[in-house]
Amino acid sequence: MELERAVIEVAGGCNYSCDMCPQKDNGRGWEFTKLMPLDMFEDILDQITPKYGHLVINLEGSGEPTLAKKLPKYIEAVTKRGCKSFMYTNGSFLTGHFMEDCIDAGLDFVRFSCIGYNAEKYEQWMSKPWFNKLKDHATETRDYIDKSGSKCEVSSYHLILDNDNIEYEIEQYQKNFIDPVGSIGYIWKMHNWSGNYQPLYVRDPKNRRSCGRPKAPEVTIRAGGLGDHKGAITPCCQTMGPPNESKSVLGHLDDHSFDEVFFGNKYNELRKAHEEGRFDDIDYCKNCDFLYEDPEVLVWSNDPEAKIDRMLGTNFSLGDYKD
Repeated sequence: MELERAVIEVAGGCNYSCDMCPQKDNGRGWEFTKLMPLDMFEDILDQITPKYGHLVINLEGSGEPTLAKKLPKYIEAVTKRGCKSFMYTNGSFLTGHFMEDCIDAGLDFVRFSCIGYNAEKYEQWMSKPWFNKLKDHATETRDYIDKSGSKCEVSSYHLILDNDNIEYEIEQYQKNFIDPVGSIGYIWKMHNWSGNYQPLYVRDPKNRRSCGRPKAPEVTIRAGGLGDHKGAITPCCQTMGPPNESKSVLGHLDDHSFDEVFFGNKYNELRKAHEEGRFDDIDYCKNCDFLYEDPEVLVWSNDPEAKIDRMLGTNFSLGDYKD
């Protein structure tokens, strides 16, 4: 089995309390809001890169990576092993010398999360009155990238708040954030975090099929884990928050090797259940709306290569692994 992308969460917590996110009001719980030690992060890289080659390493998982004060060291570890580093961030701490150190360490992709197409909507959904601050930090980052000669790509992530108002929201996101910042923007419909959140619209539950993740060439590794464990492997980032996150742990990398978990019985049972369409047998999958067809999940992007289910920084589509 190939591996092309590893989501290795360096910090499980978040300094925001976004309305649609299971992190809201510390809802993720202490077990999964830990920091991943740098030596453990490097050990994981040393287990997977010799076997699988030059991967894309996502640093955010379901947490805010800039909460790790040594984040430039994590990025540097990825760069030294010939891999590509990618991170989502709310951008609140990505400024000044800290931002410059992250770029200088070799960061390849940074994607700013901006949910809410103006200052009022942003505060409503992301809990902070920092819409303009985020624009300033994103612009500062882009300017430093240009100045330093870095090839880091700046993009932005946005969600549709009202499915009856899609065209208007696309226009506002472009006008108020994407164009001023000069980012490569991606605007998506909301999802339900494996059933832990109910968005304002419901996808059509007909013709359920595998989301493709169990057999895709990617892996999700949490900073935290059950009890005192760290480095939990879970099927994806959607199983965030109780009860699904705890149920979805397939093993821990602080007491097992990567291959022991990735090719272990629990992971193989999950793959088989998806292959056979037995989604109701999996508590953390059965209510996830990623099992439903929705050809317009990605509703807009100025990335000419953007496709439904395409993961930026990788060369595979989840659509290839749905059957």
